[in-house]
Amino acid sequence: MDDPGSLQNLNDILLPESAALWPPAPGWYVVIAVLLVLLTWGLFRALKAWRKDTYRRQARQELVSILAGGEASAIQIPPLLKRAALAAWPRQDVAGLNGRAWHAFLDRTAATDRFCSGAGDVLDRLSYGASGGYRPSQADIETLGAAAAHWLKHHRAEVA
Repeated sequence: MDDPGSLQNLNDILLPESAALWPPAPGWYVVIAVLLVLLTWGLFRALKAWRKDTYRRQARQELVSILAGGEASAIQIPPLLKRAALAAWPRQDVAGLNGRAWHAFLDRTAATDRFCSGAGDVLDRLSYGASGGYRPSQADIETLGAAAAHWLKHHRAEVA
């Protein structure tokens, strides 16, 4: 039994202890710091965009209540669109627009042709013909309401 090559002299294999999870290696501190910076930056950008679109959310809610009011409240749609546009663009670019130029602006900024192809006529009649007793039909209100809702949802300010 003094034979050094005997199988009875073998010991079990000893595995090394597993590495501790804490404290992490220095590289993980860098990764965590970068992730925190990116998360903070992303949250800041999201909050900034959310605040920037407050006028849009409020205008869409107001449009829903106007359309629920029917024919009598439809006269409030043109000033609503103008106020929303003034919130997104400089006053000198928007305030003086009317008629076809206003329709073209609305269409251009929302990548549509709804105002130049019909809804703009209803918009003008509500803006300028209300004192003359113009009463829009339900179809006119629906057309203008759909165009206004599309514009409020999809318009984008041009980057200069």
